[in-house]
Amino acid sequence: MNALFNHYQEPSDHYWMLWVAPTAEQKQNLTKLSVSERQRCLMLHPKNNSQLLTALETAITSGLYQSITLPKHLISEHQGKQLELQAIRHNTHLVWLKDEQPSLNSASQLRLL
Repeated sequence: MNALFNHYQEPSDHYWMLWVAPTAEQKQNLTKLSVSERQRCLMLHPKNNSQLLTALETAITSGLYQSITLPKHLISEHQGKQLELQAIRHNTHLVWLKDEQPSLNSASQLRLL
């Protein structure tokens, strides 16, 4: 009976929100969330981008995350499509954030030199 009780608990109590590399502005927005939402929010500050994809895949397939918010520039387009497919399969919402600063083209890079 205990196993059945654990299986039928409120699903929203078991979902986490994962924010990958949040900016200062995003951290301020997180403080504006309700207390229950704030308690379910985790932040990930990746130091090694090669391990980031594995960490995100593990988070998605665990089924514990309601949403994952991450900057678009951290993941390649191909890897992003793989993550989106896994997220659909595991009912995880991916939120892609656009870069705040435009990428430098060759003319901008030369001007900086």
